[in-house]
Parts: sequence; structure tokens; C-alpha cells
Amino acid sequence: MQKDYSVFPIPSFAKREAYNFDTTSENYEIYRELNEIAEEIESCRLKNC
Repeated sequence: MQKDYSVFPIPSFAKREAYNFDTTSENYEIYRELNEIAEEIESCRLKNC
């Protein structure tokens, strides 16, 4: 069966839900380490450009 081409879906620009990370808890060390890894990856990426 042919698709209904009279309806055109438009992407939504609504903001997605954000996660609220509790950096004051015992998980702070994990977030800090992940941030350090992300910074190191970014610096390596910039060196290779």
C-alpha cells in the first residue's frame, strides 16, 4: 500500500531531558575520572588534526 504523502513529519526542536548528575555524592570520583578521560581524548584529537 502506498504511504500517505500528505503528512510531512517535522523534527522537533524541543530540548531533550537532561540527566542531573549528583557530583556531591560518592560517585564524584567516577565523574571526575570520566571528565579527565574526555579531556585527554579531546587533546589527542586536536593534536591529530
